[in-house]
This record gives sequence, structure tokens and C-alpha cells, in this order.
Amino acid sequence: MAPKMFKILLFLLFPSMALGQSLNISVAEHTADNNISTFTLGNSRVTFGSQSIRFLDSGREQSFDAVGVSSDNNIISTLTWKNQEGEIVLYNPQGKKLTSFSTISLADKASFGLYPFSNGHTLLRDKIANFTFYDSFGEIVTSMSSSSQSTEGEAISEVATSESGNTVVIYNPKIKRNGELGSKVQVRTGPKQFEDIFFSSDRYLKNVTVSKDGRLIAVITAKKGSDDKVLIMDQYGNELNTIKAEEDLKGVNFTDDLEQVTIYSGGRVMVYNTLSGESLGATSFRSPIMIADYFSEDHLILALTGNYSDRSGRLSNIEFRAINLKQRSIASQNFSGTLGLSQAINLQFIRNSLNSYTLTGANKMIDIRADF
Repeated sequence: MAPKMFKILLFLLFPSMALGQSLNISVAEHTADNNISTFTLGNSRVTFGSQSIRFLDSGREQSFDAVGVSSDNNIISTLTWKNQEGEIVLYNPQGKKLTSFSTISLADKASFGLYPFSNGHTLLRDKIANFTFYDSFGEIVTSMSSSSQSTEGEAISEVATSESGNTVVIYNPKIKRNGELGSKVQVRTGPKQFEDIFFSSDRYLKNVTVSKDGRLIAVITAKKGSDDKVLIMDQYGNELNTIKAEEDLKGVNFTDDLEQVTIYSGGRVMVYNTLSGESLGATSFRSPIMIADYFSEDHLILALTGNYSDRSGRLSNIEFRAINLKQRSIASQNFSGTLGLSQAINLQFIRNSLNSYTLTGANKMIDIRADF
């Protein structure tokens, strides 16, 4: 009688165990042979070194002082710099040169940034806060400076864009004035027009995210001794919602329909209704979170954890975890080995079908199947 009662109690307390939930992961076959610095872009393999890139299909090798990859992984751009003269070259993943052009005079290699778009346009950063927009023929569309002109200094300005580049956000994450750390965000509203959509004299920025379609912008702000805040705006800067969190936040993702937003720190993932701020669920982790996202079609949070080294670009001690909010059940699976990451390539989960996903942006793509 006692063993039977124990089984009934176990089912009531842990129903998900009785249902046999599982998380199955495997390396996508076409990326299985990639070494730690080789990435599959489209159907081609490209190796990223610290100062050069090699296209394995063609054998072409190109040195660079800065490198960028478009969000669809179909355009790779390189910048080489000599005697203040710069040259930008755009390639497809096979290594075919698409176009090349000279840049304006450049002066600050440490702050070079290169952001190619899927339509062949390119954004170049120089001198901490100077930006030049080029069209697909290498002609200058416009230039702008996001400098705050603070005499106490500022951090290098950063860029966040939608997948197609229809929404481009340029932001100063840290501006020092009067002993405080402030910040500023601008959005491109036309070919040559920019508009300030956020300014703070005492809150700095941890992260800015633009939704895939470019309609929403999320800004993580922070201040010592205060809760982190996520400010959600439309693409024109109209404030829609603010979500506070006691966590040390690091990232935000919107669902494709924009109805929900995923916010995560190094150890916790939280899902909210985008407009009302209603909490839909949350979960904590012992290992550092690299990325997390919520897939409303499956009521599922998916997260990747591990220890990341900036110096080597490697992620180790890797675990994948899935949380079904509807069934309130969890499944996890360790990944044996390490993954190589590149700052030029966006790391993300892609939904394939019901409970089926792929991790892209690492040297090996990982296929994931969740069963609940």
C-alpha cells in the first residue's frame, strides 16, 4: 500500500516527470566538421581569424581591421585601413567579391565598427561616435555624429538594427557628466534624418534591442542603487511600457508577433506581456545565461547557458533548457564540447515547427527537439 501511495504522491507533486518530458539536441550535420572558428553562412563555410577571414569554398583569404556580417548571413564586409585610407569590400559567403569602395579618411582603429545590411548598404563607425552610411555602390548616403560632446568622456557609440535594416538605432551607452553616467538613443527616421528618442542624465544603457520587423525597440537602463528598467518604445520613440527588474539584466527578445517580451539576466529569464507588463512566467538558472527566448506558439522558454570567454570566443560547460509555461514543466540537456562564437554573427534560436528549434550563430548549429 505504501509504495502505491508514494507513486500517487510523486505524480501529484511532479506531474511533468510522469509525462516523460525530454530535450533532445544534436549538431546539424552540415556544420559537424566546423572547427571552433569556422561558421556556416548560407551553405558555405567561412573561417574567422583575429585579423583575417577565409572563404573555404573559394580559398580566398582577406585581411581586415574590422569585419561585419549581415543579419541574414548573406553578406560579409571587411574594412582594411592604411595611412588613414580605408577600403570596404563586400563578399557573399562563397567568397565572391560583390563590391569594393574607398571610405572617408579614418583615424581611430580602436573604434572601427562595420555593419552590413542585406540590401548591400553598409554602416561604418569611426572616432567613437562618427557614422557614415554607404549605399550598395559605395556612395555616401549620409554621415552623422552621435557624440555627446561631454568633456568628461563617453563610451563608444553602438548600433542596433532590425533584420532588414529598416530600423537603425544608434546609442551612447555611457556619457559621463557631473560624476553621473547618462545615455542617449537616436533612431534613423529617413535617409538623412535622425531623431533623439531617449536621453537620461543619470541612467546608462546595458543593451538596446530592435524587433525583427523593426516596429519595437527595447532599451535596458541602469543606475547604481536602483532597479534595472526595460523601456519599450515603438520605432518612432513613443513609450509603450516600462518594466522594472531587480535582476542585473543583460538581454531582451520580442516574440515574432510582438505580443510578449523575454527579459533575462545572467541567472533568470522572465516573460511579460509587451504592452500590459503582465508576468507570464519566470525561471532561474545556476549557470550563466548566454541567450534566452520565448516561443508563444509552444508556450516555451528556451535558454542556452554556459561559461563564455571573451578572449577565446568559446562557450563551455553548455546546457540547453526548455520550460513549458503551460504545463509548468522543465527539460534540460547538457552539450558535450565547446561552441565557438563571433561578435560579428548574431547568436539566436530559430523556430522550425512545433517544439522544434535550431541554435544559429555558433560554429556548429544545434538542432533542438522539446517533448512535453
